[in-house]
Amino acid sequence: MSTATPTEALHAQLGLVAGRRPRGLIEVRYRLTGGRTGMGQAWLPCRDPEPYLGTVLGLGAQTDTYVGAAPRTERNGAKQSVRRSWCLWVDCDDEAAASRLREFRPAPSLLLRSGRDGGLHGWWALREPLSAPYQLERALRRLAHHLSADSACCDSGRIMRAAGTFNFKRDTPVAVEVERLECDTFTTLQVVGQLPDPPRPARPAPMIRPAAIARGDDPLLSIAPTVYVEALTGREVGRDGKLVCSFHEDRTPSLHVYDTPERGWTCFGCSRGGSIIDFGAALYGIEPRGAGYHELRRRLATDLLGARAAA
Repeated sequence: MSTATPTEALHAQLGLVAGRRPRGLIEVRYRLTGGRTGMGQAWLPCRDPEPYLGTVLGLGAQTDTYVGAAPRTERNGAKQSVRRSWCLWVDCDDEAAASRLREFRPAPSLLLRSGRDGGLHGWWALREPLSAPYQLERALRRLAHHLSADSACCDSGRIMRAAGTFNFKRDTPVAVEVERLECDTFTTLQVVGQLPDPPRPARPAPMIRPAAIARGDDPLLSIAPTVYVEALTGREVGRDGKLVCSFHEDRTPSLHVYDTPERGWTCFGCSRGGSIIDFGAALYGIEPRGAGYHELRRRLATDLLGARAAA
């Protein structure tokens, strides 16, 4: 175990996020208390987060507290506000995956015990940033696949537990502690260049209701929520209509998928929800307005309707 204090650990983690040429904002997200539901947000300047360390640690002593793993360009926690990343990360949420992470080379710059069932978070500081979200997410998927880690943590807008805080998901809070902290930096090639891409999940054929086709309804809006959620995430919806949400750290499935396109989907963890358009907007990080709306339709049509053009 590292001898780093909570303040030193958090300072090091925020330094990884901010990178060598810091600009933008570091998101801090925390679970609301006092009978309130949902998550609160705070924003730290990448150039000098040090004055705010005590505030973050104070939050983390009372409730689950997270930091955005990549800097934000604006006060928006969605992935569309991420333009580059100065680090790679992985969430090994069981002891077997954590053991593989400890043996992985190059060893991470930062290893954090997540406070849950032997879980371990690994962070690699990069010498130069990854400036395209799709490149970042591909690298993260390679790491997660190789280590059998949590694939839900491979989106560019991911939040991860803040070092020096506590995990409150058990009756007794457990500290999020540093296991390893070094000043090592790497190229992306050094970390994931030899790792294969994970196999793409098979996508079920969209279930478009015949009656909707006969009426000439919008084919995208006629796809059953279970079908588009499973196809776009590669995860299976449970018999109870629930699955782990892709848009926040979600240990217990909080995303509810309903039986009709009209009802759509709702996540009771991050308060997102709506139609297939809303799901695509959150997943792709595209604002569903103006030109963004048409780009969303094009992406959804490509992914769900076999590249048939969307009107």
